[in-house]
Amino acid sequence: MKANNPSTKIMRLNLVVVTAIAMAYAQIPATLSFYIHLVGGKAWDVPSKPNHYETWAKGEKFTKDDILVFDFCTGMHTVAEVPKVAYDTCNTTAAKTIETLGPTTVTVSNVGMYFFICTKHCQSGQKVAIDVKPS
Repeated sequence: MKANNPSTKIMRLNLVVVTAIAMAYAQIPATLSFYIHLVGGKAWDVPSKPNHYETWAKGEKFTKDDILVFDFCTGMHTVAEVPKVAYDTCNTTAAKTIETLGPTTVTVSNVGMYFFICTKHCQSGQKVAIDVKPS
């Protein structure tokens, strides 16, 4: 085939289009990626060690749009998102949201700190602080 042949030009154009599509497709996982975290590494329950959830959270990397799964039986526990002051003092009346049906999922849609407590067992250490970083 000659370089000026119309079919050669079409093949080159097709190669460019296919390459562009492949490059765009390769970027999709990076822009739509998220991770699912099982809070505490297992069930959302009263911890056997006081710092269990703190230790667990330090070992995780949380980024925007990750999903937190609080695995518990309905009626046994709750998941309340609270401000830091309420987290520190286990103040259950300051909750932004309270989920009572288990298991519960929460999508962390913003960068920053999130604070969750069990309204029934916060004083026993069933609370977790999540530091969400940019992806």
